[in-house]
Amino acid sequence: MTQPNSAATLSPDNAYRNGAIMVIVCGLLWSTAGIGVRYVDAASGWHIVFFRSIGLVLTMLMVIAWRNKGSLVAPLKRTSRLSILAGLFMGASFFGNIFALLHTSVANVTFLLSASPFIAALLGWIILGERVKKRTWAAIALTSVGVSVMVGNELSGDGLVGMGFALMMAICYATFSVIMRRGKDNDMLPAALVAGLFSMTVAALSIDDFSISWNDLTICLALGFFQMGLAMALFITGSKHVPAAELTLLTMLEVILSPVWVWLAFNEHPGYWTLVGGSIIMLGVMVQAIGARRRHPQPQVF
Repeated sequence: MTQPNSAATLSPDNAYRNGAIMVIVCGLLWSTAGIGVRYVDAASGWHIVFFRSIGLVLTMLMVIAWRNKGSLVAPLKRTSRLSILAGLFMGASFFGNIFALLHTSVANVTFLLSASPFIAALLGWIILGERVKKRTWAAIALTSVGVSVMVGNELSGDGLVGMGFALMMAICYATFSVIMRRGKDNDMLPAALVAGLFSMTVAALSIDDFSISWNDLTICLALGFFQMGLAMALFITGSKHVPAAELTLLTMLEVILSPVWVWLAFNEHPGYWTLVGGSIIMLGVMVQAIGARRRHPQPQVF
């Protein structure tokens, strides 16, 4: 993360590079959601969302205070309508994420998550007027093919509910990405705080008994602090310098690593086609990264 005004001292190339690195690290952190949920013993989806949101809210309060020299009141008063709107969509995606992982496989969740670059690109074009270059479309296509290869033979009627939640997550996440770009000139960190408060409130209304085991509480809070809190801070900061379609593309690292972590921890082997698909996704990311090094930054064009 950078201090609020430090980005102004960077060249456009360096600002884009730093932003892309932040978004990639964000994807790495997001990829731990599946393994975290698998380690939960007995907590329900509502419990996971509630306690993870507490961790997220505490993390974002600390980040906002750090970026504003200990002040919380002033930056929160400056919270824009875009921040609130973005927070609501991101908060909704939390439910899609957790309930999808509880109802279907990690591979199936990542399959529908791959739709988010297409949704983000379309919304970015309609709302922001961002033109998507052929290089980005090619990279998105490779990413989609790779994810399809990974899980194309594993889809079944048993996971339709989970895949519905996963599609909800993809739509909300893509919309959040585009809103982040629309509000890039404002401090959008409060959006993550709004997301945490929104998801925490909705989950609380659906819980009768808040007691869970220490193991589950620790995992949920850790997911809130690191898998969501730190990741969100990096994503929001990086999104100021990376166009909407590329945001979802760069975080496709999550798609590759999510089934890998589950494989390593629970011996759920991803299979041959998953490894092939992951290689295709990596090729797509490389196409985007190599092209980005040669780009001449121009406003609203990528």
